[in-house]
Amino acid sequence: MPDLCLRVTRGDATMLYATFVGSYTLRIHLRMDECIDEGLMRIALDKTAKRYPYFCVSVRKNEKEVYYEENAAPVALIHSSDAPVLSSPQSNGHIWAVSYWEDNLYIDFFHGRADGSGVYPLVATLLYYYLQERYGLANDKGIRTLEKPVTEQETHDPVDDLPLIDLNTLKAAPVEPALNLMEEKKLSGVPGKGIVYRLSLPEETFIPFIKENDATPGLMVCVLFARAIERVIPEHAAPIVNQYIVNARPMLHAKETFHNCTNRVVLHYDKKIRKMPLEMQGTVYRGKTFIQSDNETIRNGMTVSGSMAQMLLDLPDLQTKVQAAGQAVGGVFKAASFIVSYVGKWPYHQLESHMLEFWTYTPAGPFPLIEVSAVNGKVFLSIMQSFEDDVFYKAFTDELKEHGLEYTEHGQSSVQISDMAHCS
Repeated sequence: MPDLCLRVTRGDATMLYATFVGSYTLRIHLRMDECIDEGLMRIALDKTAKRYPYFCVSVRKNEKEVYYEENAAPVALIHSSDAPVLSSPQSNGHIWAVSYWEDNLYIDFFHGRADGSGVYPLVATLLYYYLQERYGLANDKGIRTLEKPVTEQETHDPVDDLPLIDLNTLKAAPVEPALNLMEEKKLSGVPGKGIVYRLSLPEETFIPFIKENDATPGLMVCVLFARAIERVIPEHAAPIVNQYIVNARPMLHAKETFHNCTNRVVLHYDKKIRKMPLEMQGTVYRGKTFIQSDNETIRNGMTVSGSMAQMLLDLPDLQTKVQAAGQAVGGVFKAASFIVSYVGKWPYHQLESHMLEFWTYTPAGPFPLIEVSAVNGKVFLSIMQSFEDDVFYKAFTDELKEHGLEYTEHGQSSVQISDMAHCS
């Protein structure tokens, strides 16, 4: 079997150590077409865990660093809609857990180990084995099953292959602080992990609209939310800056890796762009994304972040590592008015007829964070924020209405994501 990668790699280091100053976990929430059968899900979960030994691990720490250990205990299956505490007795010490309530299925996962693109295959395997048990599903095309052994490409972190550079030789341009929506509107934070608004759009009307305006699902959300902010704050000194999360796996020639492998495209909604019609705004955003996400640019960016991560890994003790990681993540917060993340359209089509809804939740930061997913003919938006006022959400739905876009609102609730119990 390939190396399970129990050490912390360059691609994962910053995110992992930042978890000690925040709950960097993610929750995937599926609503199925029937209530979950606990017995069949238990069978599916045990098979899935066996297929992903590199995820069946516990977090350990000492005075110097964090590392992983193999965990042979069953992955927890919990009858509740509440997010469990990961790396605790509730999750049998695992960094992930599965919960269910009626027709809702939840997969909670430690973001320090993998990103959304790294977790998607795990979700597909779980659903495949569950639907196999329940309905006799036999089509495993593209799905990692027990008959398909774990490969080195899955467990290897491509960021470790990039060269290390002397960061002192780089002259980083000063980062202009982005428009902070909470400060500008004097909004107060809410207790807990924040608030999430959920809405869905039918692909049959949304996709033609996107094509007409020369965009992609994720970029259209970027444009429309920037326009929504402009509605609420038409006069602002600081720029509206949107960070768009990019999956760097294709650029690093590592499509199979589970490790955190993301980069960011920075999109400014400046005075010139705001005067353009929507179609031209889509074209500009698409062009900016193309320029910032070509192979060379992404590899150069990941070389810098990988070198910074190695500096963090070389620090002498755990406390210093945690402090440095927190500062690095905090710098990202100041450079964005909002963030949009779109993993991409669900690729396992044989599973989606039983999937009615697909939501992704992550911690709400000091800015709105929009997670986009697409499955079974619909696009789902989870709009998370750490303040209660719905002024930006309403402005966003006003944009949808103005452009004649159909959508369905699925309500507002508190963000439910797992905390991490960091074991010694």
